[in-house]
Amino acid sequence: MRKNQSARVFGGMILLSWLTIPFIGRQHIKRYLSSTMFISFLIMVESYIAEKKKWWIFHNPPHPYLTGEAALLLGPFLAGSLWIKQFTYGHFGRYMLLNAIVDTFFVYPFQRAMSRAKLFRVGTFKEYHLLGIFLLKAALIYVYQHLVVEKRKPQRALKNNPIE
Repeated sequence: MRKNQSARVFGGMILLSWLTIPFIGRQHIKRYLSSTMFISFLIMVESYIAEKKKWWIFHNPPHPYLTGEAALLLGPFLAGSLWIKQFTYGHFGRYMLLNAIVDTFFVYPFQRAMSRAKLFRVGTFKEYHLLGIFLLKAALIYVYQHLVVEKRKPQRALKNNPIE
């Protein structure tokens, strides 16, 4: 696929993902954005390692300053993480099941279609390794949301409403 076609595909993914975000609701975005940004930072570190080790390969980056992986991170991953947490947070089993379904779709049919289109492909990793990493990150983001974000809320309430 040519570079401008790659930019259209990745740009379209980002745009479509961001068009759904207002429907999540401000309170949910505010509640879940911290954990989503935390895991996004870890994914950026992982991307650096993945590029060096050729775990996966992006053939034609959509823009000189935006890698294909960054486009997926800023688009479908960001919006998808917010949506999945909105629908399932508080029910770890449902959360992991929905993540397993979405991640399996990404790793197998979606990734294979993107590989045929010469956008990206799995490199030294096997597809099941990719799925395992996705599920590990899903569990990590849930734990971060639960232990860091949710545990801070009662402390904030006490600081804002001191008992006389």
